[in-house]
Amino acid sequence: MPGPRSQRESTRHRQRLCVVMACGDTAEAAQVSEELSQVNTGLLITYRTAQDVLLNAPSGSVALIILASTDDPVVIARILQWMRRRWPHCPVTVIGDVGSGELELAARKGGANFLARPVTREQWHGILSPVLPLPERAAKEERLG
Repeated sequence: MPGPRSQRESTRHRQRLCVVMACGDTAEAAQVSEELSQVNTGLLITYRTAQDVLLNAPSGSVALIILASTDDPVVIARILQWMRRRWPHCPVTVIGDVGSGELELAARKGGANFLARPVTREQWHGILSPVLPLPERAAKEERLG
């Protein structure tokens, strides 16, 4: 017999895919949140800086990491090394300003994609869609379980 309803719900929420985003700009977080709400799947966990992810790492299944903070390229390089050990197969995208060559180099050396601001809705969709299940597939999976 399954556990109490609250226990089943909390287990289901822990199994949902997480998108981790470190960003200083709430508008960028809102754009990602809007894209997630379109597919109605996954959770967005936001941090103010990339270093905050180190201090309080999420415990769920991480599907994607977006580093859109204004951290120094040296810090980003160190954090990417840590993330690659913790989540070796998780895609990572670093968002930076146009002309931030050191940040782009740190991102690419760390195995991450790099996008320059401003990020368009189509680019957000392109980052998110490969890692999150399609709504119709997610609905079928929930009925099976």
